[in-house]
Amino acid sequence: MRVQANDSVLVTANTQRVAAERGVQQVFTDILSSVGRSGFASADASDGSAVTADEITDSWHEWLNVSGHTRYTTLDAAESTLEDFSELMVEAHDAGAYAAPQAFLSGLSDDQLETIQHVHHLAQPINVGALSDEGALNLLLPPPAQVDLNHDGLTQSGIGYSLRFPDSHTPRAVADAWEEATAGLSFSERMTRELQVTSEILLTNIRVDDNGRFLSRSEPGDADFVNPMASSDYSYLNKARKALESLESFKNQTPPDQYARDHSFWTAFESALQDNGAV
Repeated sequence: MRVQANDSVLVTANTQRVAAERGVQQVFTDILSSVGRSGFASADASDGSAVTADEITDSWHEWLNVSGHTRYTTLDAAESTLEDFSELMVEAHDAGAYAAPQAFLSGLSDDQLETIQHVHHLAQPINVGALSDEGALNLLLPPPAQVDLNHDGLTQSGIGYSLRFPDSHTPRAVADAWEEATAGLSFSERMTRELQVTSEILLTNIRVDDNGRFLSRSEPGDADFVNPMASSDYSYLNKARKALESLESFKNQTPPDQYARDHSFWTAFESALQDNGAV
């Protein structure tokens, strides 16, 4: 994908966003690794040194400086709430809470739980007893560092689920290719492409009859819920190539400007995947 001159602001902004996100992901991947949990597959291997309070707060503030102004525009008393959350993360680390998040959350005050609720944009007050291990853990992590513990393709925060790409299981080569391919895209365009990649997780769990009529759907947590992207033979290159094949099949039914955008993106993603050695 060729980046035009008028895309340079978007490219710069996305470069800063990626750097801030990866910085906070690295810090909390190291924390999770220290308690025997998996963080981000795209992060560097931990060197075994203990994460300091300054590293936690610095990575949090760096991310806020880049993304906080858009994510928290409607948050009342945003600065004090975000500082309170910073202190909570340090306290959680010191208390070993990333190994036992529910126990830590159970000991917090209503005000502290409300801080977490606001930081993660939760609609309802937190009921600690209703949380899964993943849902509880992610409440103590910054939004970009939240992880998919059970590898179902969904990231649970509190009792809510979200589809993300790249997520904590995305290989580094794929994550690098994705950032290259989306560097010149706006936020809304990038979200559209993320949904296109992750939608097969939802579609795989919908069953229809031979006539295409809906039969049933597996929900997150069901024993038969499937994440096709967790398969050992899943190929991101094949995903990009199939998207291009589908695009060509429906070329005559696709508006020319949309076809051009879609072709440019999927070609760029395919090329970036190859350049980064992704499968």
